[in-house]
Amino acid sequence: MTAPAGHEPPRTTGPQDVGPADLFAFACELALLALLAVAGWRLGSSFGDQLGDVAAVGIGVVLLLVLPAVAVVVWGRWLARNAPGRLRQPARFVVQAVLFAAAGALAAASGLPGWGLGIATAGVVAFALTRRS
Repeated sequence: MTAPAGHEPPRTTGPQDVGPADLFAFACELALLALLAVAGWRLGSSFGDQLGDVAAVGIGVVLLLVLPAVAVVVWGRWLARNAPGRLRQPARFVVQAVLFAAAGALAAASGLPGWGLGIATAGVVAFALTRRS
């Protein structure tokens, strides 16, 4: 069975295939999810003056859950090592960079520009270091 055009077949990796750059990339993935949750909460909560505190908390909770969930779905569908529709390089790296840049922009919009820039930069560097065909 062959993978669809533009996709590579799932691959399995053993512990011997995981190096320090892979661990750094995994830590960046976790930080991405945490940053999206915090940014979602802060963005939702910022609507308190316009909508009232109860509505702002509700929006904050929804964004806290939805933003990381969207990232997980994208990652699981097209970027994960064992994803059936895993993108080939360089498309995979572009999608990874866009995800981190978007998270950085959301963090900046929520009042956390330093965190946004830091996570976006670390994520792009991490996945540049782990690029494999």
